Amino acid sequence: MSVKHDENPSPPWVKYPDKEPYWGGWRQGESEHWLLNVWLPFWQKLTETEQQTFFENYPPPNDEWRDHILKHWH
Repeated sequence: MSVKHDENPSPPWVKYPDKEPYWGGWRQGESEHWLLNVWLPFWQKLTETEQQTFFENYPPPNDEWRDHILKHWH
C-alpha cells in the first residue's frame, strides 16, 4: 500500500489534541499508522534548526510534548 506523505503534517498535539505523548494509542491502529508513516518521516528529515522553527510555528501545549519528541522521536 502506498502512503501519501503530507509535506507539512500537523503535529501530534494538533492531530490528536486530547492525547499525551505517552498515550498507548501511538502503538496501535490508525494513530500508530499516522505516527510511523506520516509524522515521524516528516519530523526525522528536518534539521535541528527546522525542528526549532516547527516548534515556534506549532508550540507544543506543554514541555512534556517537546521533551518527549526530542528524546524519543528523533
